Amino acid sequence: MGRKRDRFWDYAEDLKGHFKCNYCKHQFPGGASRIKSHLAGVKGHDIRICDFVPEDVQKEAYEATQGTNKKLKNASISSSDKGSTIPSTSISTIQKEKIVTQSEEEHIDEIVLDDVVGRLVTKAFSLATKDIIFKWGFKEELESLFDSLYKIEVVLHQKRQVSDESVRKWLMELRDVAYEVNNVLDEFDYEIIRQKVQIQSQMIDEVCSFKFCNHNNVKTIKQWLDKLVNDVAGFGLRTELLKSIIKIRLDKNEDSFLNDSEVIGRECEVVKIVNELISSSNQQGISVLPIVGMPGLGKTTLARVLYNHEEINKHFDVLAWVHVGGNFDVEEISIKIYKSLKIDLTNLEMKKYFLVLDDIWIEGRDKWDILRRHLDGINSNSRINIIVTTRSNEVAEIMRTLPPHHLKELSQADCWSILEKRVFADQGKSPTFDLKVSGMEIAKRCRGVPLVARILGEAMHVKCDEKEWLAIQNDKIWYLLDDDNGGIFPALKLCFDNLPIPSLKKCFAYCGIFPKDYDIKKDELIQYWMAEGFLELAEEANMVMEDIGDMYFNILLATSFFQNARKDFYGNIISCKMHDLVHDFAHLISKSETLILERDPVDSVKNVRHLFARLDGKTTLGSSFSGVDFTKLRTLISENFNFDIMLSNFKCLRVLKLFGDSIVELPNSIEQLIHLRLLCISGTTIEALPKSITKLYNLQTLRIEGYVRGLPEDLSNLINLRHIHANHFMKIPKNMGRLTCLQSLQFFRVGPDEGYRIKELGCLKNLKGEINIYNLENVEDMEEAKSAKLKEKEIFKLGLNWEYSGEDKDVKVLEGLQPHPNLKSLTINFYRGKKFPSWVGLSSLYHNLIEIKLRYCMDCEEVPTLGQLPCLRVLKIIGMCEVRCIGSEFYFYSDGSYRNTTTLFPALRILELEGMETLEEWKDAKELTTADEVSFVFPCLEKLIIRICNKLRYLPDSLRTCVSLQKLVVEDCPNLMSLPGVGSIIRRGIEDPPNGLQCVIYSKNGDLHLPSTSSIHPSLQMLKLIRCRYPLLDQIQYFIALKILWIEGSYKMVALPEWFGNLSSLQELYLLRCWKLVHLPMEEAMRRLTQLKKLIIFCCPNFEDNERIKISHVPWVKINDGEEPYFPS
Repeated sequence: MGRKRDRFWDYAEDLKGHFKCNYCKHQFPGGASRIKSHLAGVKGHDIRICDFVPEDVQKEAYEATQGTNKKLKNASISSSDKGSTIPSTSISTIQKEKIVTQSEEEHIDEIVLDDVVGRLVTKAFSLATKDIIFKWGFKEELESLFDSLYKIEVVLHQKRQVSDESVRKWLMELRDVAYEVNNVLDEFDYEIIRQKVQIQSQMIDEVCSFKFCNHNNVKTIKQWLDKLVNDVAGFGLRTELLKSIIKIRLDKNEDSFLNDSEVIGRECEVVKIVNELISSSNQQGISVLPIVGMPGLGKTTLARVLYNHEEINKHFDVLAWVHVGGNFDVEEISIKIYKSLKIDLTNLEMKKYFLVLDDIWIEGRDKWDILRRHLDGINSNSRINIIVTTRSNEVAEIMRTLPPHHLKELSQADCWSILEKRVFADQGKSPTFDLKVSGMEIAKRCRGVPLVARILGEAMHVKCDEKEWLAIQNDKIWYLLDDDNGGIFPALKLCFDNLPIPSLKKCFAYCGIFPKDYDIKKDELIQYWMAEGFLELAEEANMVMEDIGDMYFNILLATSFFQNARKDFYGNIISCKMHDLVHDFAHLISKSETLILERDPVDSVKNVRHLFARLDGKTTLGSSFSGVDFTKLRTLISENFNFDIMLSNFKCLRVLKLFGDSIVELPNSIEQLIHLRLLCISGTTIEALPKSITKLYNLQTLRIEGYVRGLPEDLSNLINLRHIHANHFMKIPKNMGRLTCLQSLQFFRVGPDEGYRIKELGCLKNLKGEINIYNLENVEDMEEAKSAKLKEKEIFKLGLNWEYSGEDKDVKVLEGLQPHPNLKSLTINFYRGKKFPSWVGLSSLYHNLIEIKLRYCMDCEEVPTLGQLPCLRVLKIIGMCEVRCIGSEFYFYSDGSYRNTTTLFPALRILELEGMETLEEWKDAKELTTADEVSFVFPCLEKLIIRICNKLRYLPDSLRTCVSLQKLVVEDCPNLMSLPGVGSIIRRGIEDPPNGLQCVIYSKNGDLHLPSTSSIHPSLQMLKLIRCRYPLLDQIQYFIALKILWIEGSYKMVALPEWFGNLSSLQELYLLRCWKLVHLPMEEAMRRLTQLKKLIIFCCPNFEDNERIKISHVPWVKINDGEEPYFPS
């Protein structure tokens, strides 16, 4: 029998996951319980009180909400009296609601206390065993404190045995006390470090009195703990130790973490929408197609699939994505759209735009009408196709010009397909019959919501036992699927409960501090977690905190709590986002401690520990909300923070991030933030950091971006520093080698004086990641260079920079700077040696090397051997002006090792040669070997750029085999006689150019005296010719796929030839500085250019105005008017 519809739906319209009040006409997320709260005048999350509800209905709703609370209380008493048990397949409505009300409070207690108290026990024990504590006279107090904490830790292992109101209250008290204990123990740590630094700096000879804590503080928190221990007796909990071993399985392929944009069960919908978008794009103006559906159905995922669809990318000129969210600020959204579409209002162009406006919420038509007028103003000749995702039918009706696309629930079979794919993606096996039966039942419980299926699939990936699947199938949480978010929160809670580590749960809950759609930087997030103390494991785990954080991040990504992961060029995951509902869940379980403050002031929130505040620079933090105890704050992330409150009031901060240009200075009082682990200053107008920052001895991470000129001179006092992120132009402080915990240092400037020499890097044995080293002219010889010990450091991106030096010295220094085999990117600037050391390009050692940039190595007479590097994708050689010939040394070693391979430069995508002014010859690899020893050279090359190679006459024949070449740029090469891949503009006799070439830029080069040919190039779409001779222009007629043609600086061309009318694909034509140009082709020829949408003639003073009649059919025409155009490549 179906569940009876709640009578309060008679007062609202059901919008699938939302409701619209019949009285005030406002929309809110949620179901029947939220309708009651709205009508009864009971405030809640995202709920506004109805001002138009009749008195009788308000009273009825209020009684209904109060009745529920009574039932909850009675149910609790009744259940405990009878000792009844709940069958796994049945749960009453009263018990269901009880679980809901309890869960919000219990989540955060469970997360904090199982984890925090355990870490406090370890910390107290560690402190109590230190000799310095005995000298200070605190040993007895700390041992007693350890004993109390240990007893509470034992109790927490049994917390789930009892779940009544008194225990929850006890847990909340313990949470507050635990934070205080942490602060006191942290003060001991700070004092130990402070005195260690002072002794090291010879400021004091021996330990002195404790500055920040006293016996009374320790005794007070000990009394609080003892009271909590005594209270435990009334709950019937034992005090014997229960040990558990956590096992973590994370063997899933990392690439599968990134695949959260797949659609299952909606393939036909994708095809239908793509066709509709393309067919509607042929008209000028704006079209809007809304995608409508309840939370979790995949609106954003579907929009992303459309955004990345091959046909959409072919058909539209510019694609952009703007997340809107709950605040529909027209001006802010307009700015985002203009930036995303790269619209220059001073140089409007006719284009086809594709725009996604994700997660739209608006009330009424007014704001959309204003935004539409903004979009109309972009260009009356342009076409803007907009996809809108929204939960609201009303929003869809307001914005649509095309029929809305309503997402339906998936079938059970589709949900099972998602589950199966997620569970068995990397295992190469299929489920057993019993697992499939259970899996199909779990798929049925997904109720057609793909987000639920995806998240459950990730959770089930680590549970491939039939009993574990049955436990998920029969979990009582499924009977809460009528929650206010389409059944997703219960599924999230189920997956959250199955996260393998308590501190991992805390890490996830902490992410509730970020606003929705926030781009979460991976490294920064891990450093936040570390600062909050979530990543501390026992020493026997043999993992540093950053490795633990990396593991936690990957688990949350694998379980779909994180999504939309982005990688950098080197394959490292750098950021992610959270689905809106996952974010809501994170905020729900942490809301008693976390506050996101944007624009509007809020009421008293006395227990806030983590605050994200976006202010306007005028409003002060103190006036934005009242009643908050700032001394409890542990995280403050604030835009345009106004120091109306002394920074010292935030004395318990672990994380402080300040950004916004209204922040002009950092006060000296920052030294009082002795617990601070992370300080980030970004986008401010601060020019100098106060010297007092060097007293933050607990600081682990320092991130400085913006106008700050240098780091404080005594930074080496911060011996706990693990990460420094700063701009390379800053002055580097002295004695960096003392920071032995340092793992990240983006730059280092070598100085001639002691404390600034390169040996400082040698002491930093944990250094990894990326680093640029400057002023290498100050390194004397190979031995000093070796003192940096780069070979021992896991640096994947290395920059080596000289300013001036001598030839012999540089060769030896570079030899001594040999890096670690994990190197992925190498840049060498202003090196003055005549050749490179053998380690550069050593394929047997640097098999991970992806990118090499050699800039202004002006004395080098030969290029290094790079042809056998298996992963090299980018090679840029600039300003190597003494190289006369690129020969065999470029491709392979003289020892004949090339005989073991048939392919040279096997992975190279981008090759750039620039400023090689004496280069005369570039030999072909095949000519340098015996027959058939080398089969392929540059087989993957996509982009070839050759600039300012004044003496180069011929390119190697092997470039003819670059079947993947897409873009060719040749500029200022006056003696070059051949180009690869451009029809007859290849060397003589070649008639089969690479089929993939799409863009050619040929600028300020000499004559190519080539015979005319009828070779047709089928793929070339963009061609830019600057100051080229007329015979070369004549070859254009064979490029039948051309869409964009740019001709500049022609001194002889008087008229365009009649064959121009044969360029049937041409869409944009640019003619610049063609000084003698008078005529276009005949009108009949121009009329055949049916695809031509834009014609710009610039600085062609002799062009006759009466030629306009020939181009009246072209929508966008500019003749000798406006600003100079730019090539749209």
